[in-house]
Amino acid sequence: MEIKEVQLLILITTVIVLILVITLIFFFSFFQQKKTAYLIKQRETQQKFDKEINKSKLEIQEQALQNISWEIHDNIGQLLSVAKMQLNIVQINLPEEEKNKIIETGEIVSKSLQELRDLAKSLSPDTIKNIGLLASTKLEIDRFNRLNVINATFSMNDKSYNLSNEKEIILFRILQEFCNNTLKYSKAENLKITFNYTNNYLEINAEDDGIGFDFNNKKNHTGIGLLNIKSRATLIGADIDLISNKNKGTKLHIRCLK
Repeated sequence: MEIKEVQLLILITTVIVLILVITLIFFFSFFQQKKTAYLIKQRETQQKFDKEINKSKLEIQEQALQNISWEIHDNIGQLLSVAKMQLNIVQINLPEEEKNKIIETGEIVSKSLQELRDLAKSLSPDTIKNIGLLASTKLEIDRFNRLNVINATFSMNDKSYNLSNEKEIILFRILQEFCNNTLKYSKAENLKITFNYTNNYLEINAEDDGIGFDFNNKKNHTGIGLLNIKSRATLIGADIDLISNKNKGTKLHIRCLK
């Protein structure tokens, strides 16, 4: 075989090998892209599914809170109102000393009735829709201070605006969850909530000076309260950061687009 023929054979072989390599690379790349696209779509589908599940759970919770609110307002509230009326009737024919005791009892019933009504308002989604996140938070702070269970303060910058109903309800529930955990577990003396309205987003900070907890311990991340906070924030696309250390209190930072 002549040299030219050998060279031609080598050239043809090289070209064929190159074509095969390029073809293999192309098909590998093509299938890799298809696989990646499939995995992305699968992940998006799972995320949508998880979001719908969380949304359904939150809707069930909101309905349960609505029912509790109605129960407190309509049934328990009415019973206390009747009890107060009966006390007023009883005190008419009593001696002055006994009458004063009945009056004091009546005042306690009145305060209890007012606290129950305020609690019913804080549980009702309709109240938050009607008066908004800002007013609802202020009412909750006032309620805490009337109960004398903690020194609660609220502050905000000069400007404010309303978010969508869904965002405001969910943000309020997140704050309620944080406050409830503070009252139940933290042994805190002070609770501070601040709102900072910017042109593009609302920034919320809540912090207490309680005993805190070990945030690095993953077991502390599985509580219902913390899971509720995370799932609610995800539902409205809010950024959330929870920081806690033993004996250094707990801080919650929320950033929600306008």
